[in-house]
Amino acid sequence: MPCVDSNDTVVYESRMRGLVVLSTLVALGLACAPRSRTPAVPPRVASAIGAVAVIPFRIGGELDPTASFAERRDVPAVPEDVGDHIAVTLGRQLARGGVTVSDSAAVQQATPPPGTSRYDPAMAMRVAKAVGARLAVLGALTRYTEREGSAWGARTPATVWYQAVLVDAATGNVIDRERFEYTQQPLSQNLLELPRFLQGGGKWVTREEMLDGALDETAAQLVRAIRTAPRSG
Repeated sequence: MPCVDSNDTVVYESRMRGLVVLSTLVALGLACAPRSRTPAVPPRVASAIGAVAVIPFRIGGELDPTASFAERRDVPAVPEDVGDHIAVTLGRQLARGGVTVSDSAAVQQATPPPGTSRYDPAMAMRVAKAVGARLAVLGALTRYTEREGSAWGARTPATVWYQAVLVDAATGNVIDRERFEYTQQPLSQNLLELPRFLQGGGKWVTREEMLDGALDETAAQLVRAIRTAPRSG
């Protein structure tokens, strides 16, 4: 058995007692310390990218190369309130992308009723300025055909065609154009339709389901354009 000096033993025991006392004090200090009030999940902070006014879309026509609405008489009639639904839905999806969106009710009130004014970038400028927005989105819904049949067997598939244009409220310049034209096809005819078909749950979607899914894609494109849009003035 190795020989241990008594002095070393005393020093060792003294150090051990000191460590025990120190550990006890630290533990007491932690127990008595006030609990942090920081929530487990930090609050979300919205990133504002500038106010955007989403104007109710016009129905039954399309936007010409100057982004002015031109009525078409060769398309089935669609209720006018669908244009309001598009604006509200698109505005909600832009907000999810971090864009500050003007109040939809205020934008609707500032927008001239259909047939009372030209629907073009100049009108979008006036509406945007009236609600304090620096950008505006206007658009046209050309086709909005409902599915005939059920989710598992459609005789006629849903069709949605629309355009959306992003306008600078200070200059009237068109910053971005988005277009959606789609008629759902069965997988047996075109395997390239697989992604959107599966997005619909692997079934024949209604026109409302197709429209809302399309607006989600359009919102993502517009958010990218809004992020890089130059600030006038």
